[in-house]
Amino acid sequence: MIKDRLFLLAATVFWGCAFVAQRVSTDTMGAFAFNGLRFWLGALAVLPVALWIRRQTKSDEAPDRPAWLSLPLACAILGFVLFAGSSLQQLGLFYTTAGKAGFITALYIVAVPLVGILFHNPLRLTHITGCLTALLGVWLLAWHGSGELLRTGDFIILVSVVFWTLHILVIDRFVRYFSGVYLAAGQFFFCGLYSFLSVPVAGETLTWSAIAASAIPILYCGIFSSGVGYTFQILGQRKVPPTEASFLLSFEMIFSALAGYAFLGETMTPRELLGCVLMTIGIFSAQVPSRIIFTLQKKRSA
Repeated sequence: MIKDRLFLLAATVFWGCAFVAQRVSTDTMGAFAFNGLRFWLGALAVLPVALWIRRQTKSDEAPDRPAWLSLPLACAILGFVLFAGSSLQQLGLFYTTAGKAGFITALYIVAVPLVGILFHNPLRLTHITGCLTALLGVWLLAWHGSGELLRTGDFIILVSVVFWTLHILVIDRFVRYFSGVYLAAGQFFFCGLYSFLSVPVAGETLTWSAIAASAIPILYCGIFSSGVGYTFQILGQRKVPPTEASFLLSFEMIFSALAGYAFLGETMTPRELLGCVLMTIGIFSAQVPSRIIFTLQKKRSA
């Protein structure tokens, strides 16, 4: 279990620093083109490991796997959820800072236990209080009294939280039936495919000069954030429950703020810092065990 938790913590370091690379790439490349390259590079980075495991494993079929769920279908579903979340996040970074994006993205940590109700996970009192505290933090962090509730980039990042929440919960289901490395490689392939198909739809262009200008962000996000980070997430979630996994992954927001300050010179106003503090309190407190206030009962089979 310690090894699995370390996998998750290591993923947060790679993801937190990836916000900086993603923010830098917005100056030279469109969101969908960037994600297509980074996730296909991530798939290539994981592929040798997947092939090695394939040779070492006699059978990776889970006996209780649903008949309708195949590995390609699982990867396609995971890839679409990852595509939606990463695309919205990359689009949002055109309009906001890496540090703020990291904190707002971390709201999925609070959302996981709330959406988990639909999967028959218990709702606790601290889930509610933590969510309200974190939302107050978002208001302080992202609202600037200009008449709009949230600035454009902050709002787009906030919408992406829905898909990061689903990503955590869907992984928790699929990793029971398939190898985590297979799922990682497969979701990267499909996410990259969906991204490249979106390039002409979004009116983006992909040129060699743009790729060269974005080479460092692409390599970092492709190999370390995508290839290593998401694989560590899937491997770590094999034995760590979703709520605890989301707590460990919440450290991503701290690393994103530190990386934004260290590499981009990003700073925050006192109001924004107070928002970050409240978000941190809300996100961490939501993971504290407390009284169960609601559980969606499973239907009994006839």
